[in-house]
Amino acid sequence: MTLDLPRRRRRAIGLAPLIDVVFILLLFFILTTNFTRWREMPIAMPAQAEALDPPDVRILLLEADGVLRHGERAFNSANAAALRAFVAEAPDAGYVIDAAGVSTQTVVDWLDRLKAAGAGRLSLHDEAP
Repeated sequence: MTLDLPRRRRRAIGLAPLIDVVFILLLFFILTTNFTRWREMPIAMPAQAEALDPPDVRILLLEADGVLRHGERAFNSANAAALRAFVAEAPDAGYVIDAAGVSTQTVVDWLDRLKAAGAGRLSLHDEAP
């Protein structure tokens, strides 16, 4: 003898409670997240009156392989003493870095190295198209 039991109907899960939970979690994460600036480098653009005089400018070419060149002299990240000696030759000079095709991180690293070597007036060369 077989008993015919009524089939249990599956209840559909309502989406409204699920959406409520998702929005509460989203609100929680938005309110508890701390958006900080990891590192800032202030770059002040000189006014026209503060433009560097041509004799006081040293143009440095930054190549894609991370080597900084001034004429025949080449500096890499390993010889900080040579870079300090180079900056000590003209401590009041302006240093302009020509960094076409170089990653931003490499440029920032070299700006930090020049600043640590004693260079006070740093600038980037921007060739207008």
